[in-house]
Amino acid sequence: MTPDRHEEHKQHTFDSFCKKVLKCEAYNGYREISRRQKYEISFSELPEEAMEQLAAYDRYPWEYTSFTVCGDVILIENDQLADALNELSQENREILLMYWFLDMADREIAEYLHLARKTVNNRRLKSYRLLKELMGGDVDA
Repeated sequence: MTPDRHEEHKQHTFDSFCKKVLKCEAYNGYREISRRQKYEISFSELPEEAMEQLAAYDRYPWEYTSFTVCGDVILIENDQLADALNELSQENREILLMYWFLDMADREIAEYLHLARKTVNNRRLKSYRLLKELMGGDVDA
């Protein structure tokens, strides 16, 4: 075999090898796509409930009403709740916010506000009933 023929043979062998590799890779790609189509579903085919679970919403500070209690800032997203809280007196609002959002017990709130524990308990229950009434809920429940 002449050197030119040998180089030509090597080139044809290499070209054949490359074509075979590309053919196998294409086959593997099509097989992978086929496999995924069996087990995966596109977003456009998802029901509305599933799309809601996957959704992510941005939240911005101006979408909240903020209340400062004990040096902590409590952000309320629900406008109806925020409006009802604003209807309460400052001290009663603080008692509710400390109890519900800061997880403080009546005893801790009483110490912080320099009141009797029973006074804090009575004001908290009264404020809670008023808050429910302001939000349109059943007061007796």
